[in-house]
Amino acid sequence: QVSLSHECTRAIMKLMYCPHCRGMSSVKPCNNYCLNVVKGCLANQADLNTEWKYLMDSLAVVADRIDGPYNVDTVIGTIHMRIAEAISNLQENKDSITAKVFQGCGNPKISTKGSSSEDKRRRGKVPLEAKSSAQALEMLVLDAKGNLTALKTYWVTLPGNLCSKKVMASSAADDKCWNGMTKGSYLPEVMGDGLANQINNPEVEVDITKPDMTIRQQIMQLKIMTNRLGNANIGNDVDFQDASDDMSGSGSGDSCPDDVCGKRLSKSPSTRQPETHAIPKQSGHGISGASSRSLPSAFLLLLSVAFIAAQHLWR
Repeated sequence: QVSLSHECTRAIMKLMYCPHCRGMSSVKPCNNYCLNVVKGCLANQADLNTEWKYLMDSLAVVADRIDGPYNVDTVIGTIHMRIAEAISNLQENKDSITAKVFQGCGNPKISTKGSSSEDKRRRGKVPLEAKSSAQALEMLVLDAKGNLTALKTYWVTLPGNLCSKKVMASSAADDKCWNGMTKGSYLPEVMGDGLANQINNPEVEVDITKPDMTIRQQIMQLKIMTNRLGNANIGNDVDFQDASDDMSGSGSGDSCPDDVCGKRLSKSPSTRQPETHAIPKQSGHGISGASSRSLPSAFLLLLSVAFIAAQHLWR
């Protein structure tokens, strides 16, 4: 679902289909060759990595708080026990507590109206302990924490995952793979992650002076989310409004404050709109849509909602 430039589309076609034209349909692309192609095509997405890791770390802290003494289920589920303890403490220290109350409030007026049978029945009713869901919540938080750890390096491991699962590249040590020209080993070194490291990419021509502005706005959105979670984690009130209220969901950035976006975005050169091409598929499996299927969202939303609910109890 990523809009591909003409150079990227050409590189993918060469990677996946040129071996067929040379009569080597069974030869797999070299792994390092595939990595250079995909890293060049997803150079801007890799720049999400830093702020993405910060967000994962913040969510992990939230998970620890939910799983700790501020566990919502533990706090709410034991309220009746705490009330019972308070009543028992009142009964044991009735004389001293009564004296303090009379001293501060004066002697109360004695009511001649007797308690109704209904009132007595309610006061004498022992609340039934509901079945605790603490174990279910603990398992949910544990699962979320495991996912957060696995997703921490999502953007920088994406090229490798695509090459191994979608392109079906050969092993790194294979010297009989498709290297872009013939069957043999791939000699060029693998480029680093991110836009700035693609200046010498031998497979995809990438203009590092023209970053994707949508990605830059998403990086800012990640910073905002991380900052909110950080404030909430220390007990500050946070308005978790819809993301579209911070930065218009279409990526226009019209609602972003001038003192933030104006200075940062004005320094970045304008970008031309890349061409959108359908990514070629091979044997029913292509690169298209891999990121959309892998990208997590549901458990992060659930974790954030649970944390918001618990925030008022912490205060």
